[in-house]
Amino acid sequence: MRLDVNAAAMKQPLVDAIRMLSRASIVDHSGHGSARRDRESFYINSAGSTRSALTLDDLVAVDLDGQLVEGSARPPLEFHIHSEIYRLRADVHAVLHTHPRWSTFLTMVGAQYKAVSAQGSLLGHIPLVDSPLSVNTRPMGEKVAATLAGGPAVLLKSHGAVVVGADIVECFALAAYLEENAYRQYMAMQIGEPYVFSEAEQEAFRERLWTASLFRKTWDHCHSKLEIKK
Repeated sequence: MRLDVNAAAMKQPLVDAIRMLSRASIVDHSGHGSARRDRESFYINSAGSTRSALTLDDLVAVDLDGQLVEGSARPPLEFHIHSEIYRLRADVHAVLHTHPRWSTFLTMVGAQYKAVSAQGSLLGHIPLVDSPLSVNTRPMGEKVAATLAGGPAVLLKSHGAVVVGADIVECFALAAYLEENAYRQYMAMQIGEPYVFSEAEQEAFRERLWTASLFRKTWDHCHSKLEIKK
């Protein structure tokens, strides 16, 4: 069956984003990502898919209640993260639920994520869902979406992170920046108290760096490595 051009344009970047995040150890064997298909449904990688070797065939489409619209494989149990954010945020067209190492370390000890890098400033203050439990029910998904509110990311205590974007390139870049900033923060904490950018400095970086060209540059840098390793 030939794949619709518009569908392919949405699905291939999602596949690439998950594979790149897997290569970077930001998505593990059970992370997942989605791209809004229309107002009532989204594409998401299936629960049983191998994230590091994801293909278009590993994506399914589900409605906001988790019912299959395209494909036959089971979606992740935590699809509620995606569906409830899409219900609440019309501006969001991509969602990534990652299991990153360094930012999760911070939540495990109650350390707040702090902006210690220019790109890390783009995420601002990241709120925390104070529960390590799987987001496998609608009420839990609603809690994540409400905690996220209008921001770009939320951390899940001792669990992982959720990042959103206007498209998959933006979402991917923000997920990468979150973890790179957390890594720098964690490593600096081994030496002393890291310098944290002031609110004015963070705002200056957001005004200058929040651009499609920067997100695309980040994407292209990581994508070139993916192509080399194919």
